[in-house]
Parts: sequence; structure tokens; C-alpha cells
Amino acid sequence: MTDILPFYGITYNKAKIKDFGLVLTQPYDKITPEMQAVYYKRNLYNLVRITKGRDLKGDNDSNNKYTRAADYLNAWLKKNILVQDNKRAIYAYHEEFHSPVKGKSACATEIRKGFIALMNLVDFGHGVHPHERTLLKPKQDRLSTMRAVGGSTGQIFMLYSDPKLIINHALAKVTNYRPADIKLRDDYGVIHNLWKVTDPKIIKTVQDTMKKKAVFIADGHHRYETALNYRNEMRALGLKCIGNESFENRMMTFVNMDDKGLTVLPTHRLIFGLKDFSFNNLLAKLKQYFWINEYPCRTPKEEKAGRNEFSADLRMTGERAHAFGLIAKGARKYLVLTLKNDKVMDQVITEKQSPTWKRLDVTILHSLILEKMLGINKEQVANEENVNYIRSEDEAIDSVRNGNYQMAFILNPTKIEEVKNVSLKGERMPQKSTDFYPKLLSGIVISKINYLHENETKGSAKGKKTRNGCVLCSATFRAS
Repeated sequence: MTDILPFYGITYNKAKIKDFGLVLTQPYDKITPEMQAVYYKRNLYNLVRITKGRDLKGDNDSNNKYTRAADYLNAWLKKNILVQDNKRAIYAYHEEFHSPVKGKSACATEIRKGFIALMNLVDFGHGVHPHERTLLKPKQDRLSTMRAVGGSTGQIFMLYSDPKLIINHALAKVTNYRPADIKLRDDYGVIHNLWKVTDPKIIKTVQDTMKKKAVFIADGHHRYETALNYRNEMRALGLKCIGNESFENRMMTFVNMDDKGLTVLPTHRLIFGLKDFSFNNLLAKLKQYFWINEYPCRTPKEEKAGRNEFSADLRMTGERAHAFGLIAKGARKYLVLTLKNDKVMDQVITEKQSPTWKRLDVTILHSLILEKMLGINKEQVANEENVNYIRSEDEAIDSVRNGNYQMAFILNPTKIEEVKNVSLKGERMPQKSTDFYPKLLSGIVISKINYLHENETKGSAKGKKTRNGCVLCSATFRAS
């Protein structure tokens, strides 16, 4: 059962910010140091200062990027750079894009349709199904941000199944008949459209439909686990809230997996720090389990042709078999590895896991190649000791060619059916198994929690009441 709630969203003020593309950002985990620098220069009120601020010399417990994030948010609210809606709403959210896999010439513009709302937080297995393992450092970072800001600037990307498109048809009564309240183009050419939906009948249709649904985390596993940890922490502190704007609920974007426009990209693996590594020894091990096709790139002409043929063959092979691309430092060739027999995974993985999980490309890569052949265990992967992740195939290849990494493994996308099947069985894929495209912009809507301290519940007149009857006591929380 999934409880959906409208909320008083906070958005940038169109009267003061003429181009939202100057202030909104990609999700925090996609922001590189280079992107962070660009965002800082782009606009004084760019959200990066809140969602992924800079570490500064002299930072301490009372003055750091997290306390500065809280200060920015509060200051921008006071200046009306950010404004809160006067009616609770859910927010229809459409993204218009060209698939990076299909290319502009291969398809017309695609539209991914979703909606933003609060969802009542529940533990995993109670209607919420994750599919990926998480890393410790991102969860620590997000928890520190939530503690300071007392709300959410970024989205958790949720999938649900609605073959009849009931929710999309209901929201179309708004999206088809009036211009978007917010419209912008991001750095990747994706056009983002947002409509505020306050009609009680439409909201009720969404709530009633979602109440019967399970949801699957597409993107934002770290953020969901952080939200649960934050909720438990607030309960332990004796803090409470009245109304929807509570730490019991979290802002999320919901997309129907049965609708068009759902695109999944792979996340590639960069390998570093292996001692006494021999590429020839690895090849000997790989030949036991994989057919290997080689694409030479000894000259600039061969490089271009070899890279294109390698990439095309990897995609085509991946449609019917388990295949990986491999580039190694110093090796002037590309390799496509095709698993000979997937039954070998029943021998490699002795733990009780479903056949679907054992035969995921990411499982085969991590269990058979990284662990069995390269000796990189799960703990090392979780601690990011020998494996980095990158979304761009070209950047992955160039990183190896430039000598920055020992190897790169290029993957094909995980299929939506695999995500659903693994999630329903309560299993977790290795980290970074999916990359849903395009990303949900951070800051397009912000949710702020209104705290009510336990000792004020009987005498709430002592606090300043908000329109939902909740006593604001953020200062009390921050001092706790």
C-alpha cells in the first residue's frame, strides 16, 4: 500500500529568477567538481550551494557546507527568491528528450511523464522495493544535509505499474489544457515541464490508484535509506510534526513503468589500484568462460573504426547474450566478452539467489570477473577501493587510454523487467546497476519539514503556527 500526499511545495520565484536553467542542478551524485564550479559561477542563487556545497578551509562542526546550506535556504526564503505555494499540490512533471542510445536521428522526441508528491515512508518489503546495494559515504553526506536543511531539494525516482494509465489520464486534464507553470531546458537539452495540480478530484484519483500499488526505487536508493534513517532519528529525538510536511513522508517522483519514455542507460566500471596485475593472465582466465572478439586500434584510423564497431557489436550481442566490453591500459585493442554458458553462474554463486539475479549482467561482472578473477571482494567494492563508476562510454575509454585507470568494463543497460523481478524477490543488484535517463532536476520543487517538539504538543500556542497547524521550531531542532 502506497500513501501519496500533496504538500506545500517550494519553488524558485519566477518574478526574480527569469531562467530556471540558471539555478536548478542535476542530482547531487551526478555533480562532478567541474560541474560544481560551473554551477557556482552560473548564478548567485544556484541550488548547488544547498544540495552539494563546497568544502572550505577552516570548516568545523559549527561552520561547514551543511550549515551553510541551511543558511542559504533560510535566507533565500526570506528574500522571496524561493516561495512556498499557498495550496497543497501534487506536481505533474514531464521531461522531453532524445535517447542517448537511439540518437536524435533515430527517433522523435520522447516524453517521460511522472508526478511529484510526498509518500509516507515505509520500511523495505512493505510496498517499497529497492534493487541496488548502497554505499556508505553518500548516505552519510545526505543525512548531514537533511539534518541541516530539514527537508529535501532532490527527488527519489520511483516506478509503479499502471497498464491502464489511470494516473496519466487524470493528470492530462491539467497538462493538456494549460501551459506548464515551470519550463526550462537543462545542459543536456532535456526540456523540463512542471504543472501544479491542486484539483481535489485529480489528487484523489492519484491517491486511490497508488494506494493499491507497490513502488520500485529506480534512482535514489541512498536518498530513500537516508530518509528512513532521518525519520528514525527524529522519532528518537522526540520530535513530531502535524500535517503532511513531516519527516514521516518524503518527496518523490513517480513514473509509470508501463508508459513510454522510460530509458535505462548502463553505468560502466573503471578499475584501479590492482597490484601485480597482468592483462595477459586476465585474458587467460576470461577465455575459460567467454568468447572474445578483438577490435584493433593501433593507428588513429583503426581507433575510430574499431571503437565504432566495438560499440555497435557490444549492443547487438547484448540483446541475445551476456556481453561486456573491455579496454585495458596499454592494450591497443577493444574486446567484446560474450559469456559461453550462463549456467556457470550457478556454480560461481553458491548463496541462495534467484536465477534472474544470478544472470544479471552486473552480477556476472561483479561475481565472475571482479571477484573470482581480479580478487576485488564485496567490501572493497562497497568502499570504492578498486572500482569507480562512470556513465559515459567515451569518457570511460578515454580514461583508460590516458593512463588514469587500469581497465574499463563497458556494460549494456539493465532491462526494466529485470529490475522489477529482482525487486519483487527482495534482492539487491550490485551498486550502480541502472542509470535512468534523463535525470530528475534537483530544486524544481523543494519540500520543507515543519517540526513540532514533543513538549509543545499540549501547548502549541507557544509556537508560531503555520497554515497547516504545525508549530515551526526549526531552531529547536538545530540546537538538539
